[in-house]
Order: sequence, then structure tokens, then C-alpha cells
Amino acid sequence: MNLLLATLATATALALHVPAQAGMEALEALEALDVNASTDDHSVNLPTSWWTYTNVTADQVGTFLSQNGARLTEIEVYSVTSGVPRFTVRMVKNSGAYAVPGWWWYYGLTAAQVTSYVNANNGRLIELEPYDIGGGQIRFAVVMVSNTAGAARAWSYLMGVSSAQITDHINSSGHRLIDLDSYTEGGVKKYTAAFVANTGADAKSWQWWINQTPASIASKVSSFQGRIVKLERQSNGTYNFIQVKNTGSDNSAWWYQYGFASMTDLNNYGLQVASRPIDITTYVDGNGARRYDAVFIDNANASTRRMRDLLGKTFLDANGNPTKGIFESYLKQVNGAVKVDLNSARRAETGSSVKALYLLHAMKQVELGLDTLNSAFTYYEYDPTRGPYICPTSSKEVAANERQAASFEAGLDQMMSISDNRAARGTLLRYGGSFSTLNSTAAASGMTSTTLRHDDGCAYWNPTTFRYDPASLRNDTTAANLAHLYEGVWNQSLLGSAHSARDEFLESANPTLGAGALQAIINEEAAKQGKTAQAAAFGALVRTWGNTGKYNTCLPDDNGGCGQKVIVRSGTGLVRLPVYTQGFQTYRDYAFGHLISDTPVPCWEDTETPGTNCPADVDYTQAHDAAANELWRDEVREALKTW
Repeated sequence: MNLLLATLATATALALHVPAQAGMEALEALEALDVNASTDDHSVNLPTSWWTYTNVTADQVGTFLSQNGARLTEIEVYSVTSGVPRFTVRMVKNSGAYAVPGWWWYYGLTAAQVTSYVNANNGRLIELEPYDIGGGQIRFAVVMVSNTAGAARAWSYLMGVSSAQITDHINSSGHRLIDLDSYTEGGVKKYTAAFVANTGADAKSWQWWINQTPASIASKVSSFQGRIVKLERQSNGTYNFIQVKNTGSDNSAWWYQYGFASMTDLNNYGLQVASRPIDITTYVDGNGARRYDAVFIDNANASTRRMRDLLGKTFLDANGNPTKGIFESYLKQVNGAVKVDLNSARRAETGSSVKALYLLHAMKQVELGLDTLNSAFTYYEYDPTRGPYICPTSSKEVAANERQAASFEAGLDQMMSISDNRAARGTLLRYGGSFSTLNSTAAASGMTSTTLRHDDGCAYWNPTTFRYDPASLRNDTTAANLAHLYEGVWNQSLLGSAHSARDEFLESANPTLGAGALQAIINEEAAKQGKTAQAAAFGALVRTWGNTGKYNTCLPDDNGGCGQKVIVRSGTGLVRLPVYTQGFQTYRDYAFGHLISDTPVPCWEDTETPGTNCPADVDYTQAHDAAANELWRDEVREALKTW
């Protein structure tokens, strides 16, 4: 394949010094994070929805794009069979700061066809992926955007060139790389590259490097104070990469990681640190295992970023990686905007916070006239020494162990107020004893990531087999799902106002008047506004509903024993903050959820040796509880402004 060079528009060249075959750095310039993705999405950190898919066909890519209202921002060839590729793709919502006037993607193109499509669409390449369809025949998969109106850029691209030719082009054009890939054709290493003019709003200090080890990448990123925007793994295990300066107004939180075992692991990492992948490369390693490397950029709003930084002090490791279990924070104004969204869609065990689903199901039956709250309620005493906190064992559900609450309403109150696992099990038995009943209610209520599999109180422990088995017994839900339940009750979409069931739900959900532990934050924020005198009155009007969860349990070893002690802590519910509107006192209503789950600890607080503290358990629990209160700081501040 001969050198193919296309340059569109013109640009003022910068004087550059480029070490041969090594890398380049543009002259220092006035630079900033991109305010939109008109150039590409590598330096945009405004929150947006994003998706990744791997090992998918072209038809599947089209379906996902349509379903998500998205556009492609990256395409990698996963594999090729009989000349037909399967793909790994990355996409973003085609709206807001990420919207473009038009865009297209193609695959199976020759070099000449790439140029033809660029010209026909008046397009600009943001992704140019070479691949071999067999027998050394090189084809290209591309993503291009319309190079018109506000998205118009002076730009260029190269295909089938050497690294020296890229260097020459950079020197002569003043363009900077935004995409770089290598491939072998006829035994010769060649490159594809896409550029934009390094001027105006697109001006950035930047470097590009080829044939680098992970250690050398880390060193070069550190010395340059850079942020990787393109990371390509070559067949020999070395990397080509592009980085931009990550200082001043171009600074953003960002991450990169090698060797994810699955796209799920990659996505979980990104969501845990409230980031968005901006580059993904996939390959089969030397052991024959599929791996993924990725670069991420911040995808959080200010409130979510604050919560990530706060929780990260305790729940990220020394390298800033999420190795200490799952943590989530979610806050949404009822019928309004999401205020905090930190990993809120990750399925996790929450302990007794999920009892709200038992309560919702019961109240739905009452609302439908299929049950009554003043009827009798039977539950079982499984072990008097453990009382309400027992893991229920069905073999002990015999007449001698039957207990009666004053009424079904009293039993539900007992389930919520003291987190009574016996009452939760009694509620399940009342409706047939199958978790599928509760799961159906969850699905019908929009809790699409909630699946119950075990009795509350058992925490991965199977009392029949005497084994820890989270794969089969984890109760999965999310912070967002739990908040959605409470929001649906409050706004009457899940329980209507025409029946008392909604009021009964709220009466059972631990209603509280007064700010409690939140008062300290109210006092701090009131003082900042010179409103210390109003702080107590504000706090006295705060109202809350909800429940919490707490587990000490184990992830199993190979024999089902306790391989790793872990803790689970959670909370969910509703909060009303008092505000003044046109001189009248009213409320802003919020639904929330927060949790830590499967957080590894060496011991549990005061359970192994009475009176002996476990510092790790204490530290993690206190960090979770402190963050639960901090979830409200920004909204408290805004509410106080109305006083």
C-alpha cells in the first residue's frame, strides 16, 4: 500500500522539534479542556451516558446505537472470521455537549474507499482502524463526523505510512495526532493516523510515542504531567500512545489500566470512579486470554466528584484503584434531576435496605384489596438467642416455633423498625414463599437491577449446605433502584393517593422529624452563609424516611468456607429539606441510596472476641456513615440560601 495523505483546510504550522522515532511535544499554548466533542471526546469531562460492547457484529452495533440514541466514538476489530469482522465499540449519547451535526461509520473499506467516503460526507475521521481480512489484505473500519458548521476543523489523515512520515507531516502541517494505529503489511510495519490543527480551541501541549513498555509510559506521563488520550497495544506487547498536558485549565481527573479480564470489569472500574472510557484496546495475551486496556476521563458532576473524592480516601487503594469492594452514592430530587450518581447502577448486596421491597409488595396487595393490615401475622422464632437478626432456616418453621404479631401492620413495622429478619421471612411466606414474587414486583416497579435470592439475614450463607455461596445467594440491587422505590412511593407512581397503603408504607418506613446526624452539616453550611441563628430551626423541620442494612459475611474459599471476611453497609429512603418560596415555607423532596458492599476486612467489630475492636471495620463503617451525611451538603447549602 502506498502512502496516502489527505489534508483538508489549512493551518498555521508551528515550529516543532521532534526526536526521530521517539515522540513530539507541541509548543506551549493557551489550552483548556474541550467544552464539547466537536473535535473528539478525548478531552471532554462533562457528564454523559456511555456504553461499551465487545465481540459484536455490525448489525448488533447498529441495534445498540439505535436503542441508546448514541453515536460511535471508537471502533476496534475484535476478531475476523472468513473476512468478516466482529467489533469492540465505544459510544456516547448523541446529545448535549457530545452531539455532532452528522456522523458515519463504515468497515471493510479499502484506502481509496476511505477517502471517497470522507469526501462524499464532507467528513472528518476520528477513528481509523486497520485490520487484515486474510492473506495480508488490509481493510479499514472508520468513524467520521461532519466537518461542517461549528464542528469544522482543519485536519488531515495518513494511511500506510512509517513513523518517520508521521513526524514529517506533524512538522510541516502543525497538526496534532488524535488517533494512531499500527499494522503489518507485507512484513512491514505501517501506521494510520488522524490529526487536527493544533491551533485555537484545539491547541494543546502534547506528545506521541511508539514502542513503549508500561513502565516507560508511566515515566513519560509523569515527567510530562500528561493525560493519555490514545493507547494502542501492539502484537509484541509494547504500546503506542498519545498524551496531552494535564495541567492548568486542561486538567482533569483521569485513569488508565491494563489487562481487564472482561468488558464488564472495565465498565465496573469506570463506573466506580465516575469516569468514562475514552480509549479501549483489546487483544489476546501470551497466555491466550482475552484482555482489555482502557483510558478513562472524569464523567462526574461537581457533587458526584465531591462524593467520589470523599469516599475515595478510604475505598480506593494507594494507586487510586477500586480494590476495596463496591461503593455507591445516589441522590435524586423527587420528580427532578439526579444530583449525585456515583456507581449507582452497580448490582450489589445491601443487607436489610432491601426490606423496603417486602414492604412495597405488601402494600400493593393491600391497595389491591388482596390483603389487610389488621389481619393476623405469623412468623417463626428460629433461635431465641439471636432473635430478630437470625438467618431463617426453613426446617424450623414448625408449629412449636410459631409466633404471632399483634397484626400484619405490626409485623411490618417490626420488620422495618428493628430490621426483623423473622418478620421479613414471615412476609415472604405469607405470599407463597418464593422470591420470584418479590422479584416480579421489583421488575414491575422499574427496579430492573434488583434480584432477591436469599432470606434477609443469611448474607451468602446457606444454612442447609453450611457453605458461603454469593453466586447463588446474593441479593442484588443498586443504590438507584432503592431510591427509585422510595421516589415512586412518594410521587404516588407505585402506591396511589386514593388508598391508605401509601401512608401506611411511609408510617412503617421509620419516619423521623429532625435532622439528627445531619445537623452538623446544616450548622457548617449555615455558618458559611451567616445564618447560624437559623440552623436549629432548619434542622428541626427536616423529615426522613427509610431503612439501613448491615452485614458481616464472607466471600468463599474453594470449599465454601470463609475465604475473605467482608462487610456490607447501606441506607436508603427519603429526605425533605425545608425551603422558602415566595415567602412561604415548603419542602424539596429527595430520594437517596448509598452503600459499601463486599469491602474486605481482616476481622469484624466486636464479634470474634467480645470487647476487641477491629479498626478496619470501624474505619470503613465510619467512612460510609460520614459520606451518607455528606451526600446532602450541596442540597442543604442550596436550601439554606432560601432562608
